[in-house]
Amino acid sequence: MTQTSQLPSSTTPKTVADLMATAEQATGLSDFGDTQFLEGLEILVSGFNKEAKLSPLGEELAFGGLLNSLINRLRYVRDVHAHPEILQEKIEKPIVVLGLPRTGTTKLQRVLSAAPQTQGMIYWKMMNPAPFPSEQAGNPKERIAAAQEVVEMFAHNFPGFMARHPTEALQADEEVLLMQGSFQCVVTWMFARMPSFYKFAMSIDQRPSYQFLFEQMQYLQWQDGGRRGRPWVLKSPCHTGLLDTLLSVFPDAVLVNCHRDVTSIIPSMSGLMEEMRRIHSDSVDSQVIGPELLDYFGCSMDRYLKIRSQLPPGRIMDVRYEDVLSKAPELVQQIFAAADIEFNQDSLAAIHAFEAERPQHQFGTYSYSCADYGVSPDMINTRFAEYQRQFSAFITH
Repeated sequence: MTQTSQLPSSTTPKTVADLMATAEQATGLSDFGDTQFLEGLEILVSGFNKEAKLSPLGEELAFGGLLNSLINRLRYVRDVHAHPEILQEKIEKPIVVLGLPRTGTTKLQRVLSAAPQTQGMIYWKMMNPAPFPSEQAGNPKERIAAAQEVVEMFAHNFPGFMARHPTEALQADEEVLLMQGSFQCVVTWMFARMPSFYKFAMSIDQRPSYQFLFEQMQYLQWQDGGRRGRPWVLKSPCHTGLLDTLLSVFPDAVLVNCHRDVTSIIPSMSGLMEEMRRIHSDSVDSQVIGPELLDYFGCSMDRYLKIRSQLPPGRIMDVRYEDVLSKAPELVQQIFAAADIEFNQDSLAAIHAFEAERPQHQFGTYSYSCADYGVSPDMINTRFAEYQRQFSAFITH
């Protein structure tokens, strides 16, 4: 998701050299650490300039997001040099919610993260993982305020996006917010149509992106006083086709896969991606979105099924979309048992409080159809035939 903490400014730089120089000037720092990220950054900058058809606001948000990532990278590298113990933080048995988008993954992530026994990927932390210069230890109010400002901007300017993906500064969100700082995470293409970046992200080894995520989790955990027995809760549909890469970095992850009828998933996700792209561009062709997502998630699912077939039986817990909506406490209890976490009255109270405060469609209702996005139910069923066959017991048609 977009991760800028900078609201529009007419002076946002739009070249790699200018972005890096501006980040250095803003921080007084110059060590970016491993410069492996530069290839992806070059392709992103080129895509934003030549392919994405960015609006004036979209330009500021897109390039502001890159600048923000570079600023956070500089501060992270500085802090690791000053506190090498950051890299000694143990990231053990994270709970990873897998599955295609629009399958209940967001709700499941958030109810799991609501429990006091876990660490959540909180939006404000991911938007600025590095403390601000004036920040007092343990009081990140300025980072929270920066995130709230961006969320309010989304709510005011892009209610369609907020209805489809409710975003709150103090709630868990997808860790792709952190992974985008590697400049090779495919989700950036979802926000801005850049065929060159899509081709790049789909063809390279994504381990650096996951290693970057791992290190940022160490950084955030260190700031929060260490693990203290609390596993992280991760979630992103981007993990679907990269399960082997994820497990190479998080080998002891507790894996949970949400399932839903794919003929609902693709048009629903197409609607969300249309809204995501409208944040950055006034020129969005809805008819290309469905085929693009069919290709992306189809390829991802092919890899997922192949990788999953090589894992031991029972390695992944499968859950139904409908049960995420109606039986969240029971599911969390089952997942906690698999993760060796005690489920107690505090856990139950936190889940009930979340559900009471954030009902489904809290930011508005919406509709979608295949025809709006250039696909048909037959196209979707054909592309995902093997997935639907293997997991028919978890899919309600």
